Amino acid sequence: MAVDLDLPADITLARQQWALAAQGITLIPVRHHSPACAWALRQCLQALRPAAVLVEGPDDLDTLVPLLCDPLTRPPVALLCHSSRPGADADSPPDTRASFFPFCDYSPEWVALREGSALGAQTAFIDLPWHDKAWAEAEADPTQPVHNLLQERHFAHSRYLHAMATRLGCVDHDELWDRLFELRPPAPAQPWQAFFDAVFCWCAMARRDYEPEVLEAELSLPRERHMAAHIRRWRARVSGPIVVVTGGFHTPALLAMLQQPAPKTSVAKSAPSAQQAWLIRYSFDKLDALNGYASGMPSPGYYQRVWEQLQTAADTPYTRVALDCLVGFAQASRELNTTDAVSTALVQAATGQALRLAALRGNAEPGRQDLLDAIRSCFIKSAIDEGTHGFTAALRQFLGGQRIGDIPPSAGSPPLVEDARQRARAAGVRLDDSSPYVARLDLYRKPAHRERSRFFHAMAYLDAGLAQWLTGPDFVAGSRLHLLFEEWRAAWSPMVEARLIALATDGASVQEACLARLLREEAALAAQGRGRNASAAAQLLLRACLVGLHTRLPTLLRTLAEHVDQDASLASVVDAGHRVLTLWRAREPLGVQQQPALADLLRRIWPAALFLLPNLAAVDAAAEASAVKHLLSLRELGQLLQSTLPGQAPAPAIDLAPLAFQLERFARHPDTAPGVAGASAALLFIDGHWEEAALNAATQQRFGPGAVPGDAVRYLHGLMAAAPELLLRVPGLLAGMDTLVRSWDDAAFMAHLPDLRHTFTQLKPQQTADLASQIAALHGHADPDNLHSLHHATTEAELQQGLQLQQDLAAGLQRDGLADWV
Repeated sequence: MAVDLDLPADITLARQQWALAAQGITLIPVRHHSPACAWALRQCLQALRPAAVLVEGPDDLDTLVPLLCDPLTRPPVALLCHSSRPGADADSPPDTRASFFPFCDYSPEWVALREGSALGAQTAFIDLPWHDKAWAEAEADPTQPVHNLLQERHFAHSRYLHAMATRLGCVDHDELWDRLFELRPPAPAQPWQAFFDAVFCWCAMARRDYEPEVLEAELSLPRERHMAAHIRRWRARVSGPIVVVTGGFHTPALLAMLQQPAPKTSVAKSAPSAQQAWLIRYSFDKLDALNGYASGMPSPGYYQRVWEQLQTAADTPYTRVALDCLVGFAQASRELNTTDAVSTALVQAATGQALRLAALRGNAEPGRQDLLDAIRSCFIKSAIDEGTHGFTAALRQFLGGQRIGDIPPSAGSPPLVEDARQRARAAGVRLDDSSPYVARLDLYRKPAHRERSRFFHAMAYLDAGLAQWLTGPDFVAGSRLHLLFEEWRAAWSPMVEARLIALATDGASVQEACLARLLREEAALAAQGRGRNASAAAQLLLRACLVGLHTRLPTLLRTLAEHVDQDASLASVVDAGHRVLTLWRAREPLGVQQQPALADLLRRIWPAALFLLPNLAAVDAAAEASAVKHLLSLRELGQLLQSTLPGQAPAPAIDLAPLAFQLERFARHPDTAPGVAGASAALLFIDGHWEEAALNAATQQRFGPGAVPGDAVRYLHGLMAAAPELLLRVPGLLAGMDTLVRSWDDAAFMAHLPDLRHTFTQLKPQQTADLASQIAALHGHADPDNLHSLHHATTEAELQQGLQLQQDLAAGLQRDGLADWV
């Protein structure tokens, strides 16, 4: 499609001069990762045979260009830059940033470097060095820890391109680009000069939407001045043609700058150390614009097929790709045995549909959007799902591709990355495929599975992004310990390698990096005033077992023992007890069978907790609920320590008598916090230390004459928190509560109603119905069994308003001398 537009005069003039032929400089405007641009650029290089090929990219990455040109390098790959600087002060985290410069087979920058090198040209990057502070300021977005050095966000936001897409009936600027450029006939049917002339017009019009102040602030103009200076330096340095390959958005500015006298400033280059820039493997899913990559083409797997077809010099490459995609996706759907499996007849229908849509839209062949529309109209037989699963997601993944590139051994990588790769292979993770898979691990019967689990936990601990825990026993939280199997979703990706490179200074292996983080967390406990926190120390101990740091266990056990002796918080000591008990119960999967200090630690925790238990008596109302929770947790810990688990050795024996003695003191002492006293009374009863008469007597003291309503409600809350069923099983409790509530006036009832409602939420629905029936029977209700049929759509707020209205009405009647009416 030839560009024949009514363009502004400045663009028309620039269009005539963009090649800078008089200076021997050819500026090539490209869209990053465009097969059409890459193909035309190859024709350009073969025609011009330049002396130098200059590419948009940080100039301090020039040392990595030979690796990009290595025959063993197979895209997709990326240059990864990483830096870490100390924080502003000792308490601030380090200032770290990382950026990718990705390449695939059809990236124009890749073709420029590889073809230029093959033709004997000198090749170099000419953009601002990555260490320039301007990059750091432009990337100062805490929500994006890893950035992309190729940005094309300008085209997506161009009003001109949006208007053109609307006029041509395109869904977005990606379809517009395909129709104007990707679907153009390849050279020699379409000379590369005409192609890049059209790309230049596209980019120049998009640039008109941006004011100079905006371009200065978002780094475009500083980068362009730097690139123009490089081009001048290369023009003075080499004889022969120079080809400059940059994002097309920069080409109009470079043209204007190179036509002006050179400024006096010079280019200063700096080379990063080997630890700051790496050639790493990349993947199609990270190149996909549909996954948030702002500079990419959507569906890179699809365009890889297009590029491969272009190499065959086929007459109809896009038609062949469309048919290949339709057949391949149909086969994939049948292999997955999905409900929307695609038949051969549907493939034939979709092929015809794609061809007809292309003809209707004026495309020489079916493009990506024609293919998608044909699939939607012919393959989908039910509602299109818009979630992350199902047909739409499968199609997106198929067209996106899952390829991961490869790099030569000479590229090297930090030892941490190599260790992680070796362990990932041993764990069954494919390093050449970014497709996630689910690993189901038998933790109790298979030692090899336990090793894989520790590797996955270690990578999760390092936030490496390799594995996501799905289900299984949660040893840190102490839940679901009855489960024998653990499941993970794992996949290797460039982001994993990027994260590991960022952690390379922490150690040469995954274990060393985990240990470095564990030591930092230990130090942080002391720095945060938690150096005597037994719970935090126990959590570190469990974490060390999960990630395989068993050599650290003796030290952690000694540290935890010291914290248990020094910790003044009952909640912390009890929580530590539960965590250590979890570790004791899961000795085999966690690999601590040979730690005799573990049993000694459990014996140590129980008396330490009992020593702190009397502190609960004097808690205030605000802390009462937490105190009751800690009391119940301590009692549970004691019972677990005494129990013998099926198929396992018993935990160290402990004496529960001191706990019962302290509960007796709580329940009988009048100065004990009411909630703690109520919970203690309930525990004494359900553990068999009290008879029903003793429980009724204690309750009568709290609910009987002279009882403070607020304290009585708190006592009831504590009692029901410990054993909510007692209100149903012990008639004296219900009678005492009923007597208490009937003694309140309206003001007291309104004041304590929210607390009562909160207390009764501890009952299960059936228990609530049974309690209602018993209260109804207590008051002589004719048919208490039918209470469940009564429903009132009244909210708590409406009930409170009604009660307040009733009180106001009674007060008004008394004021008017109508008290008898009340």
